[in-house]
Amino acid sequence: MSVGKNKLGLNSKDMVEIINVKSDPELISIIKINSDILPAYHMNKNHWITIMLDGSVPFEQIVSLLNHSYDLTI
Repeated sequence: MSVGKNKLGLNSKDMVEIINVKSDPELISIIKINSDILPAYHMNKNHWITIMLDGSVPFEQIVSLLNHSYDLTI
């Protein structure tokens, strides 16, 4: 989806494409150190994260997080 960065807690009104993925809480506390992986937008922030799809997160990392999310939801 496309949202304003200000809705993600960032200091900008620019729009950005994002994706929400499920993750386990232990991993969330580690990966949120990356400023382009944020607490989930409109989801439970203990179990979901938001990834900005603006090229700042490597494709391989996005695929890995998507696969992990899939494993958690099946």
